[in-house]
Amino acid sequence: MEQYKPLKGVKVVELSLMVASASCGRMMADWGADVIKVENTKGGDTFRKWPLGIGAPADDDFDPLFDNLNANKRAISLDTGTKSGREVMFRLLEQADVFLTNLRTSTLQKSGLDYDSLKDRFPKLVMSQLDGYGEKGDEASRPGYDNTAFWARGGFLFSQSIYGDNEQAYPVYMPMGFGDVTCAMGMMAATVSAVLAARQTGKGDRVSLSLYGTAVWLANILVSGSQYGFRLPKRREDSSPFGAPFKCSDGRWFMPQIVNFSRDAPVFYKLLGADDMADDPLYASRASFNRVEVCGPVIRRFEGIFAAKTADEWKRLFGEAGLCCEILYRYDDILTDPQALANDFIYQMKYPNGQEAALVRSCLNSKRMGLPPFKRGPMLGEHTVGILGELGYTNDEIQALLAEHSVKQHD
Repeated sequence: MEQYKPLKGVKVVELSLMVASASCGRMMADWGADVIKVENTKGGDTFRKWPLGIGAPADDDFDPLFDNLNANKRAISLDTGTKSGREVMFRLLEQADVFLTNLRTSTLQKSGLDYDSLKDRFPKLVMSQLDGYGEKGDEASRPGYDNTAFWARGGFLFSQSIYGDNEQAYPVYMPMGFGDVTCAMGMMAATVSAVLAARQTGKGDRVSLSLYGTAVWLANILVSGSQYGFRLPKRREDSSPFGAPFKCSDGRWFMPQIVNFSRDAPVFYKLLGADDMADDPLYASRASFNRVEVCGPVIRRFEGIFAAKTADEWKRLFGEAGLCCEILYRYDDILTDPQALANDFIYQMKYPNGQEAALVRSCLNSKRMGLPPFKRGPMLGEHTVGILGELGYTNDEIQALLAEHSVKQHD
């Protein structure tokens, strides 16, 4: 029996570079959409070779990080700078439900692929466009990436600064791709909604999302809270001891979390052997821990207590007491984490060349669909000839396109 897929029958043309839009296309492909990745004929998506910069493989037949973003897609390579290449693109869009891109409008205009140029020609098409800073304002046309538009402009990078001995705050290095993939999830939700509306009304739409706007929305508590004096970063002695990490005897870090203060704080104090705090009015409410003269001494006291046991011991004790907590994991810890493996978050891909790599499944689940297949990302132009045939090109026409380098087929 054929596997049920919620987006079966939805056709997506993806013209993207790097991470954000590609991640959206990956999730839509997982859920059954026919996603055709369009790349230029001179190397394709820049992310194909980007993994080399962090020491990961990036070969044609073994490119795990690229496959994370592009699994289950097909690929065509064409030059939209040529008249013939643009015509291929227009034929693709004629059959598509969605045009997914993160190219800037100024770039799309050069090939007539911006929304204003397409909306009348393809009235049922949903164009989903992701940019750096939003479609309005003086900076709308600026290039924006995960580390700049999301992390830096969105406040996250500065909020995670650490203080040196000279009281200077130093922003930490950001975890790469977080803003991109977060945007991708929002883009998928908005795109699928727009496709549903287009099928009901016969009218397409333009869905837009920016890295900066996504960052502001994610930080809505912090952004709105800043008008009332809440500030980040905080020094360790300024931080609440009920949401700060503590180093344990085995060198690992442990994060306790108290949300319902009146219910959980007395249990927390007792568990740590700090029963005196439960009876002290100074520690009787969360508001007390807004003051550095309270937080600092408590943080130092708790540091000594947590250092007496291993992280696993603390996790067991907190679990038995019904308190929320977690051990701080490194990314390589996740690869072998039993909880991640039990939920199929990690997929062990076996490549035709005999190599293996741990890849990551998207976090979206459907009970009816079950686990989607995990096919490696396409090679540059891997399906060009087949897709051209589906578009109605004859064999002679395909050979002519190849000869004039308007399209490229992978060898």
